[in-house]
Amino acid sequence: MRVLFDGYWWADGPIANRSVQRDLIAAWSARYPEDEVVVALRRDVRHPGDLPASATTVTTRLWPHALSNLVELGRQARSLRADLVLAHNYTPVCAGAVTFIHDVMFRDHPEWFSVAERGYFWPMLPTARWAAVVATSSRTEAARIERHSRRLSPVLAVGLAVPSALSTVLPVMPEAARGLASFALTVGRLNVRKNLDAVIRGAAESTVITPDSPLLVVGSSEHSGVASNAPQDYRELVEAGRLRFLGRVSDAELAWLYQHASLAVNLSLDEGFGLPAVEALWFGAPLLVSDVAVFRETVGSYGTFIDPAAQPKRIGEAIDSAWGSRPVPPALPGWHDVVGALRSGSEAGLRGAKRR
Repeated sequence: MRVLFDGYWWADGPIANRSVQRDLIAAWSARYPEDEVVVALRRDVRHPGDLPASATTVTTRLWPHALSNLVELGRQARSLRADLVLAHNYTPVCAGAVTFIHDVMFRDHPEWFSVAERGYFWPMLPTARWAAVVATSSRTEAARIERHSRRLSPVLAVGLAVPSALSTVLPVMPEAARGLASFALTVGRLNVRKNLDAVIRGAAESTVITPDSPLLVVGSSEHSGVASNAPQDYRELVEAGRLRFLGRVSDAELAWLYQHASLAVNLSLDEGFGLPAVEALWFGAPLLVSDVAVFRETVGSYGTFIDPAAQPKRIGEAIDSAWGSRPVPPALPGWHDVVGALRSGSEAGLRGAKRR
């Protein structure tokens, strides 16, 4: 089977989206070596030496991603006579299109996104009607997509795995953690949806968050949507040494932080999947998460759950209670499991589309 992969984010773009795209391609090539894998890369990607050795490439020229997929990817598929096209978010007009939609939270919560972002995201669902199969990461997100576009039902939920760049790296201590007795960790883009305000206010009320055991914040505002509403009085916590902003860190440093955290905190208001919580689970970090449907699905009984809108004092108490608690983590699917579900579901969907 000849498979054309959307590789628009291969070298640049939202970190989570890029890692998903890369791991899907690598795992597919490894699990199905008989398939001919072709990756559509942007023209500015000169030397993609980290592509699977057996993969070949074609070039796309249009920007942004939505326009490239809608105009170029279908044309490339027809030229290659691809049997299957795996696109992300935006569906090309061609036979054999399978579209992985990361999430459609902008439909439920437009206030979390700028006007420009909402306009850019809008074509996801209308164009998805051209796909033979629509896939996503979780059953929770599949239900949301189906609710907003019943014509797409059923949406295939294939799961996600911990990024291989994170799970296989040799951990390295970041300088910001040197000399700490312990610490809490929160990871994610610095936007309003990640609810950093609640995490910081809760940390301020916690008795275990001290200068020797601070809250470490990993993430940036890049590709973030509406900015975080973190409280202005966080400066007092920073000056007291109870709060440290690390910005973006390397995979090696993030692996070390997960391994050594006394508590990972993720109080997102909503997620399509929520990789940081699953990453924390994979590394065995104690975990305090929002009581939202997707975390019930992805981390289950491993996490300690709390209402993300709870009062700071209640969140502080939950931080203290969950601190250092390490339940036995459940087995998690790997990327071979994810691509197995994606391939089998795609084949079934393509057979159904031909019969129609």
